[in-house]
Amino acid sequence: MFSRKIIVLSLMVVNGSLFANPVETQQELEEILVKEKRDNIQASPFPAGRKSSDVVVSGEKLKTRSATLGNALADELGVHSNPFGGGASAPIIRGQEGLRVKILQNGTDVIDMSHLSPDHAVVTDTLLAQQVELVRGSSTLLYATASPAGVVNVVDERIPTRMPEKGYKGELGVRYNTNGNEKVAAGNITIGLGDHVAIRAEGLTRNAHNYKVPGINLGETINYVPDTYNKSHVNTFGLSFIGSRGYLGASYSLRRDNYGLPGHNHKYDECSAHIIDPDRQSFSTRPYLIPYPHLMEDGDILSAPHFHCDSSHASDPGHSHEHPYGHKHDHSEKGPWVDLVSKRTDVSGELKQPFPGLDKVRLKMTYAEYYHDEKDAGKSFEDERDIRSHTRALKRRGRLAGTFDNIGFNTRLEFFHTPVGNLNGVWGAQYQSQKADAAIPFYNDTYTAKETPPLVSHTNKQFSLFALEQYRHKNLTFEVGARAEKQKTPVHYDDQILYTYMDRYRNPQNHCGFFGCPPEVPYVEPDLSTFKSRAYSYAGSVLWDFHPDYRLSLSLSHNERTPAPMELYFHGKHLATNTFQFGNKNLKKERSNNIELGLTHKNDRWDAQITTYYNRFKNYIHNETIFRRNNLFMRRFTQSQAKFYGIEGQLGYKLTPNHKITLWGDYVRGKLFDLPKEYQKVPNGRTNVYTGLPDYDYIRVETDKERNAPRVPPARLGLRINSDFSERWSSSLAYTRAFTQNKVSKLESPTHGYHLLDFGLSYRNKLGKSNYKATFNANNLLNQKIYIHSSYHSYVPQIGRNFSVGLNVEF
Repeated sequence: MFSRKIIVLSLMVVNGSLFANPVETQQELEEILVKEKRDNIQASPFPAGRKSSDVVVSGEKLKTRSATLGNALADELGVHSNPFGGGASAPIIRGQEGLRVKILQNGTDVIDMSHLSPDHAVVTDTLLAQQVELVRGSSTLLYATASPAGVVNVVDERIPTRMPEKGYKGELGVRYNTNGNEKVAAGNITIGLGDHVAIRAEGLTRNAHNYKVPGINLGETINYVPDTYNKSHVNTFGLSFIGSRGYLGASYSLRRDNYGLPGHNHKYDECSAHIIDPDRQSFSTRPYLIPYPHLMEDGDILSAPHFHCDSSHASDPGHSHEHPYGHKHDHSEKGPWVDLVSKRTDVSGELKQPFPGLDKVRLKMTYAEYYHDEKDAGKSFEDERDIRSHTRALKRRGRLAGTFDNIGFNTRLEFFHTPVGNLNGVWGAQYQSQKADAAIPFYNDTYTAKETPPLVSHTNKQFSLFALEQYRHKNLTFEVGARAEKQKTPVHYDDQILYTYMDRYRNPQNHCGFFGCPPEVPYVEPDLSTFKSRAYSYAGSVLWDFHPDYRLSLSLSHNERTPAPMELYFHGKHLATNTFQFGNKNLKKERSNNIELGLTHKNDRWDAQITTYYNRFKNYIHNETIFRRNNLFMRRFTQSQAKFYGIEGQLGYKLTPNHKITLWGDYVRGKLFDLPKEYQKVPNGRTNVYTGLPDYDYIRVETDKERNAPRVPPARLGLRINSDFSERWSSSLAYTRAFTQNKVSKLESPTHGYHLLDFGLSYRNKLGKSNYKATFNANNLLNQKIYIHSSYHSYVPQIGRNFSVGLNVEF
């Protein structure tokens, strides 16, 4: 029903103008429908504005890489990944991740919940993509206020924008990987119906078992990582009306994922975090904190926050590369897993020269329903001889351990004005609404589900205005961009629940009984006002082509970011990352001032690129650890100042016209300073009556003046050799040295470096009118234990030596 409504609205906007002036010369029609070059950056509207740090990864390369977005981009300059098993990974760019790295699908938001936790998959498919773009500078403000590190745009052809030349166009691909017995099949076809209608169908299926490693100690040494399997199925259908002056199309996509959550400690399953004391005065004066604890203030936090687990987790050893999980892990059966469903409807249209002064108008609309369930594995967290514990665990097998729901709508309208001399520009507006919540079911002795929401139900609404102008003068190109964004986040409170908890205090006479009326005590009415904020960002770039072979680029920006609902309201456990997380409703707007300087050079033999950058943040929002018991963390969102700076570059040389060698590297450094007071454990001179060990108090004290930012990726150096032996045969050899990361944050452990050696061989030819390409790839040939410092599971090794073969046919 909703899809039909947005299609009708789109038709009203275009107003039947697609087929205006139907009599066009054949030459004009071919010019409009000419196929775009594959290295064009669709997220950047003006090709002349391409900077040295902008990246385009072709679909041909993506077909031989990982199926998850972060891992697929991890070989690019300045890009790392935060992998979580075999089912999820997101890009970390120049030390920034999550909400600071906007991820787009064909220029509109990917609507999912990947920013909440690294175990949540990014619901976009690189194996079906035409290309993936990484854009920096002024163009990023067309899509977000807070992406100085860059915007990632995954481009596919789910909505055809041109008629297939032969009346049809298709592609089929299959891949098999020896490690984890991964099988992948993907395909798409576009068919022209008459002169103006094109239909599109594409699909993907992937099935991978647990991946193998040189060895991992889980009480015994095994050669695979449990719960790193993945199953994915994607089906997409599109339809377009294409005319001489534009197009209007729609698509529908259904995606299902099932993947494991590695690294889970079942001793945490029944843990609770004691951060607000129900006996404290805060509950006496503000009883609404019981159903809605996200309304807590800083003063409500206990001086000694702690856990209640009724398990022996505190006696486990710490995480290390020799003892990665920090406890003996039962791998006889699979652990917890995720069942994910994403339904997405897109409408896209473009109309050229609708009236004088406008070069074109572009409309994009997206409606998505996303939800995933985290399922309990039904394992006992104590010794299996404990029959009661084991029996209770078995009853939980397959039951919900957490649910995450998000329904989102996004629409954007762009107006490209007619060029005025050498001045080009685009202005537009965007509206986005996402209704989301999360719940963790609790099962009592009769196993009747009761839900407690760690993320209270809310709707996040954002309205933005944006503009980008480009002016070219001789060998200089100037760009200026700006974006203003207004955010409103109403929380959906249950009036009956609030009445139940507050009426005893508001009207004690209504609760009189045999023993009299409740005493009158002072109380505070809840502040249920809607969170509102505004963000203003602006940026400028100068590109100087001072020589036919050189381009110098300078970008300056001021970026602002409003706090996300997760950072404001989350209150509860997320044991996929072994944490209890708590939001902070008093967070302020985050600000940053950023500079990037880059130089590129290219001639017949040499090409070079070097970029350096500096990001200075005020009110930098991060998740700080306020208490840790062994490997279980209690974290709360807080703010400080921060700075990130780094350098990235590569140098290529053609030994012969068919053989090229490239040296590359990147480095990023992140620091936090002016940190708020933190909790520290101080001996109180007493003995704990339960353990007999010295007891402690936790007090707020001044912290370090400066601290390393958490999970900052290590420095890397790499060497690539690419060879074309003939028109049909080509090969690649790549070596990467990732260094040890010992510049770590509080309660963070160093991560070993590694050597990565990969080899690829491809053969391409024709079969009739079809082109095909066969590939062979050997990855991690040295079978290194690879640990990713930017991962929340940095102690879990990544995939070991693996070989893959693939075949791709275009017809």
